Amino acid sequence: MSAANVRLQLQFDLELAVPASVAALDHARLCQKLAELLGPTVIQGLPVIAGKQLAKAEVRVVKHHHRLDAQARAVARIEPARIVEAAPHLTDAEVATLAARAAARLPAAEADQAGYLRSQALALVNEYRLVGCRVDALLSNGKPTQIEGKLNLTNGHIFLDSSHRQTRLQQAQGPLRVAVGETDVVLAAECSGHTLTGPVLDVAVKQLVPHRAALLARWQAG
Repeated sequence: MSAANVRLQLQFDLELAVPASVAALDHARLCQKLAELLGPTVIQGLPVIAGKQLAKAEVRVVKHHHRLDAQARAVARIEPARIVEAAPHLTDAEVATLAARAAARLPAAEADQAGYLRSQALALVNEYRLVGCRVDALLSNGKPTQIEGKLNLTNGHIFLDSSHRQTRLQQAQGPLRVAVGETDVVLAAECSGHTLTGPVLDVAVKQLVPHRAALLARWQAG
């Protein structure tokens, strides 16, 4: 078998995650860069390996050539405001990090994007970011009271001191006024019941968004 009488074509599509500097190259330079990275180990190695396997059936590779092509995909850009809306507890630097990290897998359906960004934000930063606060409420006997606590910017939960384990609030009294210490920020909390640690108080995360700058500044100040 001195002449080739069969043409064999093998094709593999490799999905690559490359540095931004590589993705920004034009088509010709991108292909050149990837060819250099692959080098003879891959480009010359595949025909050699294939030849050894085919030789088991007395098939000989007469000649070979290769074709390399690559197309950079446009990655969806995530506006920082969208991340802030889903996760106001993140700093500007963390928002930028998440925008770059989450863009590649952002769901196509807009209805799914907010939940995705929220989950990715919590995967990035899920620590307690606490600021002091004061909650105005009515006790179960109808008397007004002020409860000192700490608002967690990460999820809106208000942590109360152990002294409030026996505190019982009046049911169905509506949103409770929450003032964040050393700021002008006023929020509304809901009481979802009582546990062994006292009243369960939470502020909706979306309420934190308009006050993000002041809340983060207070948290960073300690």
